[in-house]
Amino acid sequence: MINVTVPFDKSIFIKSNKLKFRLEYKQSYIKLLIYVMLTMGLIILIITDKGPSSSFYGIAGMILFILTLNYILRMINVRTLFFREMDALCEKHEQQNFIYTYEFTNDEFSYSDNEKRFHFNWGAFSNYSVINDFFILLIDKRIFFMLHKSETSESQFNDIIELTNSKLSFKKV
Repeated sequence: MINVTVPFDKSIFIKSNKLKFRLEYKQSYIKLLIYVMLTMGLIILIITDKGPSSSFYGIAGMILFILTLNYILRMINVRTLFFREMDALCEKHEQQNFIYTYEFTNDEFSYSDNEKRFHFNWGAFSNYSVINDFFILLIDKRIFFMLHKSETSESQFNDIIELTNSKLSFKKV
């Protein structure tokens, strides 16, 4: 059994949530890039084509421009809401001096803090990953748990990865 007990650390909390947002919304940024490239392509087509089809390109370009602008505004809104909720949660955990406890055993992963306690059999997780010194447990391609290397000793961190590797497959996120 590997037992890790750590107090709330605001800088690690913020760092982990920024990474979580970036990883979970990576596909959205790729889609946004595609929208922008298509819109720019249509704008170039509109500028260079003076024939009868230019009005079609103009209408399609305007629609695509509006959709791209809408997508950008939605991404800004999602990001703002995510970080607003993160700030509120950060304040709460800081005021209540949260203590996090993680237990890794052969049978399960357990998490507890000042408010809740969870037990998960290893079968509940789909994969694990390690990125930017964060150990990550995934459930169906979604980040469920993140532990920073600085919150444990070097040997504990390696033991956690070794135990998890025997239970789950590695997936690069």
